[in-house]
Amino acid sequence: MTAEEALVPKKAGDLRKGRLGASLAVRGSRAERYAPRLVLALPGGGRHLFERGAVADTARRAALLGAFLAPEAGVEPWIYTEAAHRLPQLRPADAAEWIEDWAVVPPRSLLTRDAPPDNRLLENAERLGLFGLDDEAEAVRAITAGLPENGPPTLVLFAIEGLGDDSTALADQLEAASGANVFWQFLGDPDLTHVLRNLDELRSQAPHITNVHLFRGWSVPHGIPEYFLFRGALKPFVRWCRQRKS
Repeated sequence: MTAEEALVPKKAGDLRKGRLGASLAVRGSRAERYAPRLVLALPGGGRHLFERGAVADTARRAALLGAFLAPEAGVEPWIYTEAAHRLPQLRPADAAEWIEDWAVVPPRSLLTRDAPPDNRLLENAERLGLFGLDDEAEAVRAITAGLPENGPPTLVLFAIEGLGDDSTALADQLEAASGANVFWQFLGDPDLTHVLRNLDELRSQAPHITNVHLFRGWSVPHGIPEYFLFRGALKPFVRWCRQRKS
């Protein structure tokens, strides 16, 4: 394997993998009728997520959904650590190159001569504050600030690492965005103390927060058809869109 090949997990940028499942999920949920603007939020604190291909897989799946939901616009990607940073647009036609540039970190080499060259993600590691803390609340605030005032709804695929967070900062930001034309689809399995694992309690205190959902099945063992992942991420968004229209 060459140094360049080591940058991309096998098939990470191949949109043929999962394409049928994404197409069926979009058509089956009828999500395309809402022509959503698609945003992707990726956590930048965990180096292991990049090394094992988890971030690359999430980017590939987002690009697949973008191919059917917003084929012209693609996906607006962000990476968040202690601050949130907008990344170059992720378009289905350029997904493999984008993933190689922004969604992977090659495992550390024991020998300097065997180390692959830095990709664009690592070249910007200091500016992005990579491999430190993830501030989900700051990411919600930054993405909300850039939402268009009019037009179709925004669907945010928001990947989380799963560390516990018992602060109220995220809950406050979600409440602040509760009236915006945006749906926050969180993807991951947070700790029991995390506010996203207590959405029922959050909604009991603030019933106007209806545009938030947690899908814990996004990272599943290999062999599970990805159709179920796409469907699980889209159905709550479609349900929210219908409720807003009724």
